[in-house]
Amino acid sequence: MRGIVVLGVVLAFLFLGERLWGDTPEPAGMQKSQSLLVLGQPAPDFIVHDPDGISIALHDYRGRPVIINFWATWCAPCRQEMRALQTVYDAYKAAGLVVLAVSQDQQDMREVVRTYCTTLGITFLPLLDPDGDVATHYNIFVLPSTVFIHPSGTVAAVQLGAMAPAQIEQYLQAILPRPE
Repeated sequence: MRGIVVLGVVLAFLFLGERLWGDTPEPAGMQKSQSLLVLGQPAPDFIVHDPDGISIALHDYRGRPVIINFWATWCAPCRQEMRALQTVYDAYKAAGLVVLAVSQDQQDMREVVRTYCTTLGITFLPLLDPDGDVATHYNIFVLPSTVFIHPSGTVAAVQLGAMAPAQIEQYLQAILPRPE
């Protein structure tokens, strides 16, 4: 019975387009996404900062396969998935794979995010989205969630919720360059 209630709540949020951790004001220049991402649509551009305060823009990675992972330090399933994403990153970074780990930790959590990533041995790029602006723009309301971006800049796959390593590998096939 509890599973049915939880499923009902998740479906309600899905249909209403609300985020589980609350609405945030829209940033200047960003319009709220009114629906889930559609496969083949251009990935919405964004600019965020890494823990050192360096600005990172999605458009800087055009021409490369990109995984955008939405996570938080307090999210237990995120920890497992981060390790799996690190394994994938290590295996495919020579092929140009980029992993952008967009933290949904609120307030100023720079040091917490940095320590978390260091402890897990994460070498891909952690990014800060303390107000949830990027997650809102992508209509992400479940953590972890992951968006796979083709080198052309289009959305190739969206996974709401945790992924097993085999799922990550399957989604990668849609964005990695094909050997000639």
